[in-house]
Amino acid sequence: MKKPQLLRDHITNACPELAINPERLTVFIERGTIVHTGTPALSFEYRYTLNIVVIDWAGSTDVLIVPIVAWLKKHQPDIFDNPERREKAFRFESEVIDHNQADIGIEIDLRESVAVEGMTIDGINRLTTRHVGEPLLAGFEPVESTLDLQAEWRVKNLDEEA
Repeated sequence: MKKPQLLRDHITNACPELAINPERLTVFIERGTIVHTGTPALSFEYRYTLNIVVIDWAGSTDVLIVPIVAWLKKHQPDIFDNPERREKAFRFESEVIDHNQADIGIEIDLRESVAVEGMTIDGINRLTTRHVGEPLLAGFEPVESTLDLQAEWRVKNLDEEA
């Protein structure tokens, strides 16, 4: 599985506090399943709930959520494009520790398609796996053209002038 590490790296790059204190960010998988169509091919799909836990978070929750939304738009767009998934596939909870800090738990239902290809090299049968990227939906621009995932940004309070 590649998405857990990709998302962890993305969050760390977007949140410098977590790059400085990586022990405050935990990423793990639960409730994973393997889905195979029953065809002769060996290709399959991982389906799992990715858990992200950030402890002692003192910043705005937006600083965590916006980069995750941007990452999901590129790597798991069906979460937002599929009406059945958008309501349930991206969840969170938070435990307020004090006036300045909270522990935040985020759950995301992810999928990864894996193509398994067979070939014969020098008379030896070999299998190769390839993680298949998400298809770009017809009529939609690639995320990179509409949103800079590496952009610097800040959170404005409600009482700040525009």
